[in-house]
Amino acid sequence: MRAVTPDRKWHTVPDALTHETASYSVEFDGDPAAGLPRLRIDPLGRELPLRLESGRWRADVDLAGIAPGRYTVGVSELVNGSYAPVDGRTAASELVLSAPLYVAWTLDFEGDAASDEAMANTAAIADGLGLRMTIMWNPRVWTTTQVDAARADAMLAWTKGRAARGDEVALHLHAWTDFVRDAGVTPRTAPSWSGRSDGYDVPLTAFDEGETRKLVDRAVALMTAHGLARPTTFRGGGLFANAANLRAVAAAGFTVDTSGAPAGAFGRLPLPWTLAKDAQPYHPSASDANAAGDLPLLEVPNIAGNTYGYTATSIQGTIRDDLAMLGPSGQVATARRALTLVSHPATIDDAERAAIEALFRAFEPYRYDRDAGPLRFVTLSELEKAYPR
Repeated sequence: MRAVTPDRKWHTVPDALTHETASYSVEFDGDPAAGLPRLRIDPLGRELPLRLESGRWRADVDLAGIAPGRYTVGVSELVNGSYAPVDGRTAASELVLSAPLYVAWTLDFEGDAASDEAMANTAAIADGLGLRMTIMWNPRVWTTTQVDAARADAMLAWTKGRAARGDEVALHLHAWTDFVRDAGVTPRTAPSWSGRSDGYDVPLTAFDEGETRKLVDRAVALMTAHGLARPTTFRGGGLFANAANLRAVAAAGFTVDTSGAPAGAFGRLPLPWTLAKDAQPYHPSASDANAAGDLPLLEVPNIAGNTYGYTATSIQGTIRDDLAMLGPSGQVATARRALTLVSHPATIDDAERAAIEALFRAFEPYRYDRDAGPLRFVTLSELEKAYPR
Protein backbone atom coordinates (compact mmCIF):
# COMPACT_ATOMS: atom_id res chain seq x y z
CA MET A 1 0.00 0.00 0.00
CA ARG A 2 1.27 3.48 -0.86
CA ALA A 3 0.08 6.70 0.77
CA VAL A 4 0.76 10.42 0.46
CA THR A 5 0.48 12.02 3.89
CA PRO A 6 0.47 15.80 4.53
CA ASP A 7 2.00 17.32 7.63
CA ARG A 8 -1.16 19.44 7.86
CA LYS A 9 -4.32 19.94 5.81
CA TRP A 10 -4.78 23.72 5.63
CA HIS A 11 -2.30 26.17 4.20
CA THR A 12 -2.47 29.86 3.38
CA VAL A 13 -1.22 31.84 0.42
CA PRO A 14 2.14 33.36 1.43
CA ASP A 15 2.27 37.04 2.25
CA ALA A 16 4.79 39.29 3.97
CA LEU A 17 3.74 37.95 7.40
CA THR A 18 3.71 34.21 6.75
CA HIS A 19 5.48 32.15 4.11
CA GLU A 20 5.24 28.48 4.97
CA THR A 21 5.70 25.41 2.81
CA ALA A 22 3.39 22.42 2.48
CA SER A 23 5.23 19.23 3.46
CA TYR A 24 4.33 15.67 2.43
CA SER A 25 5.68 12.19 3.09
CA VAL A 26 5.12 9.21 0.80
CA GLU A 27 5.08 5.54 1.76
CA PHE A 28 6.05 2.93 -0.84
CA ASP A 29 5.61 -0.84 -0.81
CA GLY A 30 9.16 -1.36 -1.98
CA ASP A 31 12.21 0.67 -2.91
CA PRO A 32 11.06 3.29 -5.45
CA ALA A 33 14.52 4.73 -6.12
CA ALA A 34 14.76 3.29 -9.64
CA GLY A 35 11.68 5.25 -10.65
CA LEU A 36 13.07 8.56 -9.37
CA PRO A 37 9.69 9.39 -7.78
CA ARG A 38 8.28 12.88 -7.72
CA LEU A 39 5.46 14.52 -5.84
CA ARG A 40 2.81 15.70 -8.31
CA ILE A 41 0.24 18.47 -7.77
CA ASP A 42 -2.80 18.47 -10.03
CA PRO A 43 -4.37 20.15 -11.88
CA LEU A 44 -1.22 22.31 -11.83
CA GLY A 45 0.92 19.50 -13.20
CA ARG A 46 3.75 20.69 -10.93
CA GLU A 47 6.25 18.02 -9.91
CA LEU A 48 8.89 18.09 -7.17
CA PRO A 49 11.63 15.52 -6.50
CA LEU A 50 11.13 13.35 -3.43
CA ARG A 51 14.09 13.00 -1.06
CA LEU A 52 14.82 10.11 1.27
CA GLU A 53 15.01 11.48 4.80
CA SER A 54 15.29 9.26 7.90
CA GLY A 55 13.81 6.36 6.00
CA ARG A 56 10.87 8.38 4.58
CA TRP A 57 10.39 9.95 1.17
CA ARG A 58 9.50 13.61 1.55
CA ALA A 59 8.94 16.82 -0.41
CA ASP A 60 8.22 20.45 0.49
CA VAL A 61 5.98 22.57 -1.72
CA ASP A 62 6.66 26.29 -2.02
CA LEU A 63 3.18 27.79 -2.18
CA ALA A 64 4.20 31.13 -3.70
CA GLY A 65 2.35 31.81 -6.92
CA ILE A 66 -0.32 29.15 -6.41
CA ALA A 67 -3.90 30.41 -6.43
CA PRO A 68 -6.29 29.52 -3.60
CA GLY A 69 -8.04 26.23 -4.21
CA ARG A 70 -8.06 22.49 -3.55
CA TYR A 71 -5.41 20.41 -5.28
CA THR A 72 -4.72 16.68 -5.56
CA VAL A 73 -1.27 15.58 -4.41
CA GLY A 74 -0.03 12.29 -5.80
CA VAL A 75 3.14 10.66 -7.13
CA SER A 76 4.79 10.40 -10.53
CA GLU A 77 7.49 7.92 -11.49
CA LEU A 78 9.83 7.53 -14.41
CA VAL A 79 8.30 5.03 -16.83
CA ASN A 80 9.93 4.29 -20.22
CA GLY A 81 11.96 7.48 -20.05
CA SER A 82 9.19 9.89 -19.08
CA TYR A 83 7.28 10.70 -15.93
CA ALA A 84 3.72 9.52 -15.50
CA PRO A 85 1.27 9.73 -12.59
CA VAL A 86 1.05 6.64 -10.43
CA ASP A 87 -2.70 6.08 -10.53
CA GLY A 88 -4.56 3.46 -8.55
CA ARG A 89 -1.53 2.37 -6.56
CA THR A 90 -1.16 5.49 -4.45
CA ALA A 91 -3.66 6.94 -1.98
CA ALA A 92 -3.52 10.57 -3.07
CA SER A 93 -3.76 13.46 -0.66
CA GLU A 94 -5.18 16.97 -0.88
CA LEU A 95 -3.57 20.39 -0.71
CA VAL A 96 -6.03 22.96 0.66
CA LEU A 97 -4.71 26.44 -0.04
CA SER A 98 -6.65 29.50 1.12
CA ALA A 99 -6.13 33.22 1.27
CA PRO A 100 -5.35 34.05 4.92
CA LEU A 101 -7.98 35.33 7.33
CA TYR A 102 -6.78 37.48 10.22
CA VAL A 103 -8.54 38.40 13.48
CA ALA A 104 -7.15 41.03 15.85
CA TRP A 105 -8.56 41.44 19.36
CA THR A 106 -7.90 44.91 20.74
CA LEU A 107 -8.30 45.85 24.42
CA ASP A 108 -8.80 49.53 25.24
CA PHE A 109 -7.73 50.91 28.58
CA GLU A 110 -9.77 54.11 28.85
CA GLY A 111 -7.57 56.03 31.29
CA ASP A 112 -9.66 55.13 34.36
CA ALA A 113 -9.31 52.23 36.79
CA ALA A 114 -9.54 48.55 35.85
CA SER A 115 -10.10 46.00 38.59
CA ASP A 116 -7.99 42.92 39.17
CA GLU A 117 -11.07 40.77 38.54
CA ALA A 118 -11.78 42.31 35.14
CA MET A 119 -8.15 42.04 34.04
CA ALA A 120 -8.05 38.42 35.24
CA ASN A 121 -11.12 37.67 33.13
CA THR A 122 -9.43 39.26 30.13
CA ALA A 123 -6.29 37.18 30.57
CA ALA A 124 -8.30 34.01 31.14
CA ILE A 125 -10.06 34.45 27.80
CA ALA A 126 -6.79 34.92 25.93
CA ASP A 127 -4.94 32.11 27.64
CA GLY A 128 -7.86 29.69 27.71
CA LEU A 129 -8.60 30.05 24.00
CA GLY A 130 -5.05 30.65 22.76
CA LEU A 131 -5.54 34.22 21.52
CA ARG A 132 -3.22 37.14 20.86
CA MET A 133 -4.13 40.59 22.19
CA THR A 134 -3.29 44.15 21.24
CA ILE A 135 -3.52 46.02 24.54
CA MET A 136 -4.27 49.70 24.00
CA TRP A 137 -2.66 51.37 27.02
CA ASN A 138 -3.90 54.77 28.17
CA PRO A 139 -1.29 56.83 30.10
CA ARG A 140 -3.87 59.19 31.59
CA VAL A 141 -3.73 57.05 34.75
CA TRP A 142 -0.47 58.86 35.56
CA THR A 143 -1.84 62.40 35.13
CA THR A 144 -4.98 62.20 37.24
CA THR A 145 -5.91 61.95 40.91
CA GLN A 146 -8.93 59.79 39.99
CA VAL A 147 -6.77 56.64 39.69
CA ASP A 148 -4.65 56.00 42.75
CA ALA A 149 -1.02 54.98 42.38
CA ALA A 150 -1.55 51.43 43.63
CA ARG A 151 -4.27 50.78 41.04
CA ALA A 152 -2.19 52.30 38.25
CA ASP A 153 0.73 50.10 39.31
CA ALA A 154 -1.45 46.99 39.25
CA MET A 155 -2.70 47.81 35.76
CA LEU A 156 0.82 48.47 34.56
CA ALA A 157 2.12 45.22 36.06
CA TRP A 158 -0.67 43.29 34.34
CA THR A 159 0.13 44.95 31.01
CA LYS A 160 3.86 44.24 31.32
CA GLY A 161 3.03 40.63 32.13
CA ARG A 162 0.95 40.37 28.98
CA ALA A 163 3.72 41.94 26.92
CA ALA A 164 6.12 39.31 28.28
CA ARG A 165 3.74 36.66 26.92
CA GLY A 166 3.88 38.15 23.42
CA ASP A 167 0.90 40.49 23.39
CA GLU A 168 1.32 43.90 21.79
CA VAL A 169 1.11 47.08 23.89
CA ALA A 170 -0.26 50.01 21.87
CA LEU A 171 -1.49 53.55 22.64
CA HIS A 172 -5.10 54.63 23.19
CA LEU A 173 -5.95 58.27 23.88
CA HIS A 174 -9.06 59.94 25.23
CA ALA A 175 -8.99 63.73 25.65
CA TRP A 176 -9.37 63.77 29.44
CA THR A 177 -8.88 67.40 30.50
CA ASP A 178 -6.22 66.53 33.08
CA PHE A 179 -4.15 64.57 30.55
CA VAL A 180 -4.56 67.22 27.84
CA ARG A 181 -3.45 69.94 30.25
CA ASP A 182 -0.47 67.83 31.33
CA ALA A 183 0.57 67.57 27.66
CA GLY A 184 0.65 71.36 27.35
CA VAL A 185 -2.52 71.61 25.26
CA THR A 186 -5.65 73.62 26.05
CA PRO A 187 -8.36 71.20 27.28
CA ARG A 188 -11.79 71.00 25.64
CA THR A 189 -15.16 69.89 26.93
CA ALA A 190 -16.93 70.26 23.57
CA PRO A 191 -17.80 68.90 21.14
CA SER A 192 -18.59 65.69 22.99
CA TRP A 193 -20.40 62.48 22.17
CA SER A 194 -22.15 62.08 25.53
CA GLY A 195 -22.20 65.47 27.26
CA ARG A 196 -19.62 64.83 29.97
CA SER A 197 -17.47 67.63 31.33
CA ASP A 198 -14.15 65.84 31.91
CA GLY A 199 -12.98 65.65 28.28
CA TYR A 200 -13.25 61.86 28.05
CA ASP A 201 -15.87 62.15 25.30
CA VAL A 202 -14.22 64.93 23.31
CA PRO A 203 -13.09 63.51 19.95
CA LEU A 204 -9.48 63.69 18.86
CA THR A 205 -10.74 65.54 15.79
CA ALA A 206 -11.25 68.60 18.04
CA PHE A 207 -7.45 68.98 18.09
CA ASP A 208 -5.29 70.14 15.21
CA GLU A 209 -2.19 68.39 13.93
CA GLY A 210 0.25 70.23 16.21
CA GLU A 211 -1.90 69.65 19.29
CA THR A 212 -2.31 65.98 18.42
CA ARG A 213 1.45 65.61 18.14
CA LYS A 214 1.89 67.08 21.63
CA LEU A 215 -0.70 64.68 23.06
CA VAL A 216 0.91 61.68 21.38
CA ASP A 217 4.45 62.67 22.33
CA ARG A 218 3.48 63.16 25.98
CA ALA A 219 1.70 59.81 26.04
CA VAL A 220 4.69 57.99 24.56
CA ALA A 221 7.05 59.71 27.00
CA LEU A 222 4.92 58.57 29.94
CA MET A 223 4.80 55.01 28.66
CA THR A 224 8.52 54.67 28.11
CA ALA A 225 9.27 56.35 31.45
CA HIS A 226 7.22 53.61 33.12
CA GLY A 227 9.08 50.79 31.39
CA LEU A 228 6.78 50.08 28.46
CA ALA A 229 8.19 49.70 24.98
CA ARG A 230 7.59 52.53 22.54
CA PRO A 231 4.24 51.69 20.88
CA THR A 232 3.72 51.52 17.12
CA THR A 233 -0.09 51.15 17.04
CA PHE A 234 -2.53 53.97 17.88
CA ARG A 235 -6.27 54.42 18.44
CA GLY A 236 -8.20 57.61 19.11
CA GLY A 237 -10.92 57.57 21.76
CA GLY A 238 -14.38 56.70 20.48
CA LEU A 239 -12.78 55.73 17.13
CA PHE A 240 -12.40 59.39 16.17
CA ALA A 241 -9.50 60.53 13.97
CA ASN A 242 -9.10 62.59 10.82
CA ALA A 243 -6.29 63.25 8.36
CA ALA A 244 -4.65 65.88 10.58
CA ASN A 245 -4.63 63.48 13.52
CA LEU A 246 -3.20 60.68 11.38
CA ARG A 247 -0.45 62.92 10.01
CA ALA A 248 0.62 63.64 13.58
CA VAL A 249 0.44 59.97 14.55
CA ALA A 250 2.52 58.93 11.53
CA ALA A 251 5.06 61.72 12.16
CA ALA A 252 5.45 60.42 15.73
CA GLY A 253 6.68 57.10 14.35
CA PHE A 254 3.54 54.98 14.52
CA THR A 255 3.02 52.44 11.74
CA VAL A 256 -0.60 51.39 12.47
CA ASP A 257 -3.73 53.35 13.27
CA THR A 258 -6.87 51.56 14.29
CA SER A 259 -9.27 54.44 14.81
CA GLY A 260 -11.16 53.62 11.62
CA ALA A 261 -14.77 52.41 11.62
CA PRO A 262 -17.71 51.99 9.25
CA ALA A 263 -19.71 55.13 8.56
CA GLY A 264 -22.14 56.05 11.31
CA ALA A 265 -22.36 57.90 14.61
CA PHE A 266 -21.04 57.47 18.11
CA GLY A 267 -23.31 58.90 20.75
CA ARG A 268 -24.51 62.27 19.53
CA LEU A 269 -21.59 62.88 17.13
CA PRO A 270 -21.16 61.58 13.59
CA LEU A 271 -18.00 59.58 13.12
CA PRO A 272 -15.49 61.11 10.71
CA TRP A 273 -15.41 57.87 8.73
CA THR A 274 -17.20 57.01 5.48
CA LEU A 275 -15.88 53.44 5.29
CA ALA A 276 -17.89 50.37 4.28
CA LYS A 277 -19.10 47.88 6.88
CA ASP A 278 -16.48 45.37 5.76
CA ALA A 279 -13.65 47.85 5.07
CA GLN A 280 -10.21 46.29 4.90
CA PRO A 281 -6.79 47.66 5.92
CA TYR A 282 -5.34 50.37 3.70
CA HIS A 283 -2.72 53.11 3.74
CA PRO A 284 -4.63 56.41 4.01
CA SER A 285 -4.14 59.67 2.23
CA ALA A 286 -2.44 62.51 4.09
CA SER A 287 -5.38 64.73 3.15
CA ASP A 288 -8.30 62.30 3.53
CA ALA A 289 -8.28 59.59 6.18
CA ASN A 290 -11.04 57.71 4.32
CA ALA A 291 -9.13 57.44 1.06
CA ALA A 292 -6.10 55.37 0.14
CA GLY A 293 -2.93 57.38 -0.20
CA ASP A 294 0.66 57.84 0.79
CA LEU A 295 0.77 58.07 4.59
CA PRO A 296 3.35 55.59 6.01
CA LEU A 297 0.63 54.24 8.27
CA LEU A 298 -1.66 51.22 7.94
CA GLU A 299 -5.28 52.02 8.79
CA VAL A 300 -7.03 48.97 10.26
CA PRO A 301 -10.79 49.59 10.50
CA ASN A 302 -12.78 48.07 13.35
CA ILE A 303 -15.45 46.02 11.59
CA ALA A 304 -15.97 43.00 13.86
CA GLY A 305 -17.83 44.73 16.71
CA ASN A 306 -17.42 46.00 20.26
CA THR A 307 -18.15 43.51 23.03
CA TYR A 308 -19.01 46.10 25.70
CA GLY A 309 -22.23 45.26 27.53
CA TYR A 310 -22.95 42.03 25.67
CA THR A 311 -23.93 38.65 27.08
CA ALA A 312 -23.56 35.22 25.52
CA THR A 313 -27.13 35.61 24.25
CA SER A 314 -27.10 39.18 23.00
CA ILE A 315 -23.80 38.81 21.12
CA GLN A 316 -25.26 36.26 18.72
CA GLY A 317 -25.99 38.96 16.13
CA THR A 318 -22.36 40.06 16.17
CA ILE A 319 -21.29 36.45 15.76
CA ARG A 320 -23.53 36.03 12.72
CA ASP A 321 -22.22 39.24 11.16
CA ASP A 322 -18.59 38.27 11.71
CA LEU A 323 -19.02 34.76 10.34
CA ALA A 324 -20.78 36.19 7.29
CA MET A 325 -17.66 38.24 6.55
CA LEU A 326 -15.49 35.11 6.86
CA GLY A 327 -17.71 32.89 4.73
CA PRO A 328 -18.71 29.27 5.47
CA SER A 329 -16.29 27.22 7.54
CA GLY A 330 -14.36 24.68 5.50
CA GLN A 331 -14.49 26.94 2.46
CA VAL A 332 -11.32 28.15 0.77
CA ALA A 333 -11.11 31.95 0.98
CA THR A 334 -10.21 33.51 -2.34
CA ALA A 335 -9.32 36.94 -0.89
CA ARG A 336 -7.41 37.93 2.23
CA ARG A 337 -9.53 39.50 4.99
CA ALA A 338 -8.86 41.10 8.37
CA LEU A 339 -11.38 41.50 11.20
CA THR A 340 -10.65 43.71 14.19
CA LEU A 341 -12.84 43.84 17.29
CA VAL A 342 -12.82 45.96 20.43
CA SER A 343 -13.11 45.12 24.14
CA HIS A 344 -12.11 46.90 27.35
CA PRO A 345 -10.11 45.25 30.16
CA ALA A 346 -11.99 47.31 32.76
CA THR A 347 -15.48 46.11 31.79
CA ILE A 348 -15.04 42.37 31.26
CA ASP A 349 -17.21 40.98 34.03
CA ASP A 350 -18.46 37.39 33.99
CA ALA A 351 -21.31 38.20 31.59
CA GLU A 352 -19.12 39.96 29.04
CA ARG A 353 -16.47 37.26 29.40
CA ALA A 354 -19.08 34.67 28.43
CA ALA A 355 -20.04 36.79 25.42
CA ILE A 356 -16.44 37.15 24.23
CA GLU A 357 -15.78 33.44 24.70
CA ALA A 358 -18.90 32.62 22.69
CA LEU A 359 -17.68 34.88 19.90
CA PHE A 360 -14.21 33.40 19.77
CA ARG A 361 -15.49 29.82 20.00
CA ALA A 362 -17.52 30.53 16.88
CA PHE A 363 -14.17 30.97 15.10
CA GLU A 364 -12.96 27.48 16.07
CA PRO A 365 -13.92 25.84 12.72
CA TYR A 366 -11.73 28.42 10.93
CA ARG A 367 -8.58 28.29 13.04
CA TYR A 368 -5.25 27.70 11.36
CA ASP A 369 -3.58 26.58 14.58
CA ARG A 370 -6.19 23.81 14.88
CA ASP A 371 -5.59 22.86 11.21
CA ALA A 372 -9.28 23.59 10.68
CA GLY A 373 -9.07 26.61 8.37
CA PRO A 374 -7.11 29.70 7.32
CA LEU A 375 -7.78 32.02 10.29
CA ARG A 376 -4.93 33.33 12.41
CA PHE A 377 -5.22 35.49 15.54
CA VAL A 378 -2.68 38.30 15.26
CA THR A 379 -1.65 41.53 16.91
CA LEU A 380 -1.96 44.74 14.92
CA SER A 381 1.82 45.11 14.65
CA GLU A 382 1.86 41.65 13.05
CA LEU A 383 -0.99 42.59 10.74
CA GLU A 384 1.01 45.58 9.56
CA LYS A 385 3.63 43.17 8.23
CA ALA A 386 0.98 41.40 6.14
CA TYR A 387 -0.01 44.67 4.44
CA PRO A 388 3.26 46.38 3.50
CA ARG A 389 3.28 49.45 1.33
